[in-house]
Amino acid sequence: MNTMIKNLSPSRASQFKTCPKQFKFANIDKIKEPTTEVQAKGTTVHQALEDLFDLKPDERNTEKLHNLFREAWTKVRGNDEHHNLFSSVEEEREWGLDGLKLLNNYMSIEDPTSFEPLERERWVRGSIEDLNLRGILDRMDRNNKGELVIVDYKSGKAPLAKYKEPRFFALKLYALLIQKELGEMPSELKLIYLKNSTIHTLKVTQDSLDQVKIEVLEIWNNIKKAFETNEFPATKNTLCDWCYYKPICPVFNENAPDTEKLKEINEELIDIKEQIEALDMFENIDELPDKSELASLNINELEEKYQKLDIERAEMEDSIQKLLRE
Repeated sequence: MNTMIKNLSPSRASQFKTCPKQFKFANIDKIKEPTTEVQAKGTTVHQALEDLFDLKPDERNTEKLHNLFREAWTKVRGNDEHHNLFSSVEEEREWGLDGLKLLNNYMSIEDPTSFEPLERERWVRGSIEDLNLRGILDRMDRNNKGELVIVDYKSGKAPLAKYKEPRFFALKLYALLIQKELGEMPSELKLIYLKNSTIHTLKVTQDSLDQVKIEVLEIWNNIKKAFETNEFPATKNTLCDWCYYKPICPVFNENAPDTEKLKEINEELIDIKEQIEALDMFENIDELPDKSELASLNINELEEKYQKLDIERAEMEDSIQKLLRE
């Protein structure tokens, strides 16, 4: 049986709902998806929009916002995850110009000088029955009636209005958690799509929060069953062509690699790490009770075993990553 995850984020819940196999690759097998230029752009744009509200209202203009984007990118462009993201200076420049266009679009649909956000990058945590939910919401405001509004920036393109509601799944969960934490139900959810300068809103009702609670608990129960049975079926859907794991997915590759061994190594690494951390709590191992499971463990042997397994894991993941890059 797989080691059960302890927390669930709205994005993880959506991922399992879309495709359990993708969920397994990412969260159990822990096959890392490298940062793409699209993700880097979204992260940098989000950072600039967060930093914008550190400025005084009369300083929140397009020029300052552009500078914040450049500053945010300068801070992270040398990180490992962004290494070799661009093949040329010109490609990086075009990427940056597109990021600035997204920020121009933001300035065309919202006036940041006219309000003060209540909170930004707010950690949201809470429990629903045996489910621990957590995540970060971009922004929370109060409207002119004093009601709570949850806001999320999207660097992509807005769907047609008739297809907008499924995109609010994560924000509904945040609204549910905010209601539990603050005892106040948000009145509205707002998705700001920067690619095509569109804002979609959705009124919050108690019924909609009750429904999303039922939905996420159903997803959670399905996740628990999948962990118990070790069955994470691949679900073919319209997003498959954009899935990083498509080259190793059994739906598209009859010779897809078996990632079970990688999963087992990851689980063993977690167990060993927990044992090492438990032993580190004692200055003198002799203080451990004889009946303690820890008493028979040798921290040096555990550390050596961890290093060997970690090397094996890295080699296996490297071979899988080669398939994914083909």
